[in-house]
Amino acid sequence: MTHDPEAHSDQSHAHGHGHAHLDEADWAAMAEVMEARGEVFSGFVTHAIAWVGELRNPGHGPIGRILDVGSGPGVAACAFAAAFPAAEVVAADSSPAMLERATARAQRLGVSDRFRTVIAELPDGVDGLGDVDLVWASMALHHVGDEVSALRAMGRLLRPGGMIIVAEFPENESPMTTLPPSVEAEVPGLGQRLADASSAWFASMRSGLAGSTPSRALGEMVGDAGLEVVGSRVERIRLDAPLSTAAQRVAVENLMRVGKQMVGILEPADRLVLERLCDPANERGLLGRSDLFIEAAELVVAIQKPTGGK
Repeated sequence: MTHDPEAHSDQSHAHGHGHAHLDEADWAAMAEVMEARGEVFSGFVTHAIAWVGELRNPGHGPIGRILDVGSGPGVAACAFAAAFPAAEVVAADSSPAMLERATARAQRLGVSDRFRTVIAELPDGVDGLGDVDLVWASMALHHVGDEVSALRAMGRLLRPGGMIIVAEFPENESPMTTLPPSVEAEVPGLGQRLADASSAWFASMRSGLAGSTPSRALGEMVGDAGLEVVGSRVERIRLDAPLSTAAQRVAVENLMRVGKQMVGILEPADRLVLERLCDPANERGLLGRSDLFIEAAELVVAIQKPTGGK
């Protein structure tokens, strides 16, 4: 439904890339919501971890060091730490508030002895972080003006046999849908108008990034960065009614943020509809609808240095 920059991950993007309008107080307020969202969509990370196990050449030994770029509150970083018990995990983000949350999560889950945080963002900020066996970059790449430069920066960190897993918006597919069928029936065309407005917002966001270059198919940009795609898939998660309380909260919060982003893009009448849908006191709001669901998708691409690459 939208190109929401935090579409469905906690963990999920380099908080701060292209977000000059958000200060640290904003990120602190968002941290709890982002962590809850990451837990609701934890299946994305679980699937990625299993895929890494399939793709990793056992000849290179166990994964010893992992970097989560744009870690947010650390849901993915902690999941990787639990899944790879021999690995040190570095959570990198531009927001101290998000990293504080990540540290607390690591302590709570018993992985803090192999977990550290660093304030850094793509592309230049990762250069001094040391070599790694795995880079996880979920919803981070599209927040960098020069995406090829960001891919190159991640590639420079890879040890022999190392891998980058990038999760991004799927091409020609909505990354997250939360609009119940009953709403579409009452407000015909709302979903399409939101999608159109979202595309306009996303294009504007991209054009405003420092050093912005036109975004292209991920495979093309990987090649331009001197790397190669070794696997690609679209992951999907659907949560049907009745949703858990946490999932309901994610659906409402997502629509609220869409409404805020679309000021000046979406027609006032449609923004008013969104406000009413997000009002917990409104019996026809999202929380009062028995057909509320969430559908999310992401493109997941595994990247390595070409054979013989240095």
